[in-house]
This record gives sequence, C-alpha cells and structure tokens, in this order.
Amino acid sequence: MRQWVIIVSFILFMPSLVAAPQPQLKTTHPEIYVVKKGDTLWDISAVFLNNPWSWPQLWQKNSYIKNPHLIYPGDRLHLIWVNGKPQLSLKKHLKLSPQVRVVRQPITSLPGYLMVAYVAQDKLISAEALTTQPQILGTSEERGYLSIGDVLWADQSLVPTSQWRVYRLEQDFVRTDEQQQTEITAKISTLKEIADVTVITSDGVTSQLQVDRFQQEIIPNDILLPLLGTDIQHDLSFSPMTPPVSLSATVLGQISGYSYISNYDVIVLDRGHLDGMVAGQVFELFKPGAQVQGKKGQYHYQTSTLLTDSTQLGTVAVAQAMVLRPYEYFSLAVVLNNQQPFKPGVVAQAPRS
Repeated sequence: MRQWVIIVSFILFMPSLVAAPQPQLKTTHPEIYVVKKGDTLWDISAVFLNNPWSWPQLWQKNSYIKNPHLIYPGDRLHLIWVNGKPQLSLKKHLKLSPQVRVVRQPITSLPGYLMVAYVAQDKLISAEALTTQPQILGTSEERGYLSIGDVLWADQSLVPTSQWRVYRLEQDFVRTDEQQQTEITAKISTLKEIADVTVITSDGVTSQLQVDRFQQEIIPNDILLPLLGTDIQHDLSFSPMTPPVSLSATVLGQISGYSYISNYDVIVLDRGHLDGMVAGQVFELFKPGAQVQGKKGQYHYQTSTLLTDSTQLGTVAVAQAMVLRPYEYFSLAVVLNNQQPFKPGVVAQAPRS
C-alpha cells in the first residue's frame, strides 16, 4: 500500500516538473546589458534566452525596486549565477551631479502601439454585454454623414460631459465545449473604432452627443463604450511567461478579419481567464501536418478525402503568440516570430522544451 502512495504522489507531482522549462541561455548572451529607449521585455528576453517566455525564472528581485518588471532605459542588467542557475540582477544607473529631473517610462512587454491599442481599450464584446451597452439612435436630421461638432443621439441616459468611443460590430466568434460535464456555448464579437463623442445633455431616457473625432460615418446601432482618459495608468507591465502545459487553445481568427495571419497580427483564442489565461502567457502555434495516403511503396500526399487509408503526419510550428487581454471565454493575443502565414484553426500550446 505504501508503494502505491509513493507512485501516486510522484504522478501528481510530475506536472510541476514539466510545467516550467528552465531558461535556455543563448551562447552569445552578454554579461551586462544596458536597457535602451524603445526596448521591450520581449526584446531583452530574446537577448539572453532561446526561450524568452522563461523570463520570470531568469529575473531576480533585489533591493533597488519592488516590482521586478519595472525597468527603465539606462538600467543595467547583470547576468549572475545563483546555486548554479542563471539569474538577472538590476543595477540602477545613478548620477550624483545636479541635473534636470526626467520622468522615465518603464518599458512594456511589447511595442506601445500594440499594448495600448489592445490592452487599454476594449476590442471584444460578449453577447450579454451587447444587451446593456448604449447604442446610437441617429440624428434629428436623418443625416448619414457627420463631421466634427455635429450632434446625434444615444438610446440611454448618460452623464453630461462624459466621453465615449463609438464602435461597430464586425466579426462573431463562437465557442462550444462538449468535452466537460457542463456544455459551454459562448459568443463574442470584434469591435471596430468609428468615432469619439462627448455627452452634451440627457433627458433621463436618451442623450445628446457631439462628435469629437471620427474615422468613418456613424450609423444607427453603433455601440458606445466609455472612453478611458489619458491620465489613467493601465497595467502594461506584464512579462512573458510560460502557460501550464494543460492549457491549450484554438486560433479562431484575426481581429481584422484577414484570411491569413502573420507577424504582429492580433488573434482571437477560444480560451479566457476562466480557463486560466493570463496576460503575458506565450504559446506556440502549430498547424496540422500533411496527410499521406496509399500502401507501402505507393505513399503519396492526400489527393482525395474519399480514401480512408491515410496517415496524419506530425504538426508544424508556425509562430508564437503572447496573450494581451483575456476575457471570460476568449482572449486576444499577438503573433510573434511568425515563420509563415497561416490560417485560423491552428492550435496554441505551451512551448516545448
């Protein structure tokens, strides 16, 4: 009986042994790296590591900072060894001579245009949220084209002087899970930015809006979401990390609706924070391998779906993807290190050792 306990304990412990591959240092890694303006955590991780998603295991907290992800241009990263394992230590570069105080911005995981656009603002909306969000009614003059300063109406009472962003529904994505005891069916839609508006007044039922900025014409039924102010500090400092090996997802599509997906495209995954998705997790994307038909000595690539005698070859790695923003049942992720354009339907899995 005791032997069974030992075996079961080892089996239960095995996932923790493989869930976090050790950092793999590049042969060309520097001993000291000075952070430059424009650097990102992903860039710096790739300077030291063959597997940048193992960055948190390489980092070492020290007395200079409380948050290990807040590093700035000019900081010096020292590669040290602790108990035989590589770690990074941060050394602040301080000048004692009088100087003008400069406010520095910490580096983010990815370029700012990706982070702000897809982390700070909503790009997906659930079917449930659609029923509660205010929508555009139209204009009193039935005008189709609006310019800056023009007035239109929304179908809810909104706070005067509050600012809102107008979106249009684009694509719908559906997720259905039947593997578990409880079936999950969820729907989410992508949002396209149309305009920014400010509430002028409200009568308690509807609201009058003024157009501040627009990219294309506003039409009835467009969606309104609160416009986040520029003074709000968003948490853009998450770092690349390895997801659990048990967590996988399918790429449902590209947020702009393109048929083929490539580097820095933002994609929709069919798993969300209720499944364990966290901003910063890095997945490898795999497409199915070719199918071979025929008997021994007569093998050929699949030419007909009618033949049952076929062999599915191994999957092919096409890219990596970092989670930008998880929703309940879906997530937005950005494609990195793309090897070749690919179509929706590829599988996202934890990086292999």
